[in-house]
Amino acid sequence: MIIATDHITFNYNEHIPTTGPTIEPTIEPDKVDVLVRANQLQAEVEQFAQHLADVYEGYFQEFPKNMHVSLYHDMLSEVENLENDIHSKDPSSAHRISSSNLPYLHAVWNTAKSSKNIVKLRHPVFSGPFKHRILAPGLRVKDIISQGASEPKRNQDGRSTRIDVICDGGLSWHKVSTITNRRLLFDMAKEAVYCGDSDDSDSTDDATHHFSDVPLVKLATSLKTIAQGHQIRNSSPTPGLVLPRIFEGEHVEIDKLLKFCRDMGVNVVSGNAMPPPLLLSKNLLHQMVPSPKRNITAELNIDTSVLVALTSDISHLRVAKQPWFGQSQKDHVDLETSEPLTPQLCSILDHRTLVCTREAAKSLARIVHTMGTATENARAHLLLTPDDSITREQRVENFCALSIHGENIPSCLQLPIRVVNLATNSNEDGCQPRLNVPDWEKLEILAQPGRSVFSSGWSKGLTTITCNVLAVKQLEKRLEELPSLDVSNWPSIWAFSSSRPLVGVPKGSNEQRVRKHIGDCRVACVCGLGAFHES
Repeated sequence: MIIATDHITFNYNEHIPTTGPTIEPTIEPDKVDVLVRANQLQAEVEQFAQHLADVYEGYFQEFPKNMHVSLYHDMLSEVENLENDIHSKDPSSAHRISSSNLPYLHAVWNTAKSSKNIVKLRHPVFSGPFKHRILAPGLRVKDIISQGASEPKRNQDGRSTRIDVICDGGLSWHKVSTITNRRLLFDMAKEAVYCGDSDDSDSTDDATHHFSDVPLVKLATSLKTIAQGHQIRNSSPTPGLVLPRIFEGEHVEIDKLLKFCRDMGVNVVSGNAMPPPLLLSKNLLHQMVPSPKRNITAELNIDTSVLVALTSDISHLRVAKQPWFGQSQKDHVDLETSEPLTPQLCSILDHRTLVCTREAAKSLARIVHTMGTATENARAHLLLTPDDSITREQRVENFCALSIHGENIPSCLQLPIRVVNLATNSNEDGCQPRLNVPDWEKLEILAQPGRSVFSSGWSKGLTTITCNVLAVKQLEKRLEELPSLDVSNWPSIWAFSSSRPLVGVPKGSNEQRVRKHIGDCRVACVCGLGAFHES
């Protein structure tokens, strides 16, 4: 017995797929086919989930890693019900199998496989009413997915619509419907829809009158209204209806109805236009969800929060909690135990050229000068202070010696970090002004030195590396207020999920006032950080 699916031909006399349960030979062939397709769907979605875990490892929020969860849970429920019904002797089980929701889930998944840069699958969005446009989920700051402000609260479930595939970085929404030509004709007949072949100028108004109460048109109208109530990178998403079981060219009335939906601004894809289901592969997975690290620049702009994390004893040693630690320090010690930050930082810094603004370097010098331990001062010196007496390799070796994560610190790490003046009102260091006055005004929400760090990296087209998630969220909201900002000109930022403060010294202690840089610099600074600390 040979059963053919969309992708694979199975000979069930020789082989049973290992992704699902063993199928008893007494099961009818059509039921075997349904179960094989269901198991194949489950296997592909699980492969997609593993891809998400791989490409978003170390990403600063869980939102994109879980983009498949709603689809996955719905699919598991349907597969479980299907397996129970297939092995059931209940006469009504055949009806439950035929009315399974799996064809819809297959349609959603096939739509996803034909999409690029997916943000979310089966995601609820607020359906209004809208006082003003709200932030839609998608990519704003380059390669950073934002959940936006769209997801309804628990008490607003009745005011939400589920979008099946949000893709193109959030610029495209797809809603899937498995309605058939026959069902659509029935709905049109129920509403007494009849469109003649008149070319009169009033025909459009007549079409609006006739079509407005058809459920599919209501869905398209609602989808358009909801999309217009959202914004992503200063634009509203383009709404789309995917209709895999509607075929154009068979009924004039259906063709006119679909044209009516398209004319209102909804992208309608019928079964005629849909490509055959694609084979899942590594290349296809990377088209569906590219790695967010793919566009990180070869030269990185390092902000103060990353400099502090690279300097901190908490990031490099097994720090015991002290009685004088504040709650924040205790929390960071616990977090470091479960999620060491230094390997994450080094995986991005690796072989790239590293620069930081003079403001960021001065900020680190001031913090270390005030409260750094001896080892924190030593790391700050290795990170920033030029010293021709040691080579880069020796500097990295010394830095590794101050860390329990030495084996995770790449030997090609570019130390010292080059301190540059990336002032955007000059051409120093090859920096060309790229931002206009409104751009700068939106950056004023950020405190210094973050403002100068982010603006400098943006103006030069560098990826800014930060542990300051709050600043990133503030920035993306403010940039949405710039309608003239080109989609391709948004800043490139890589944010880590957490930061690490310095261990420091007890507040008010003499040690805090005496410790200066490396050793005792009360008379003369010998570590070089003083050059950055000077006002």
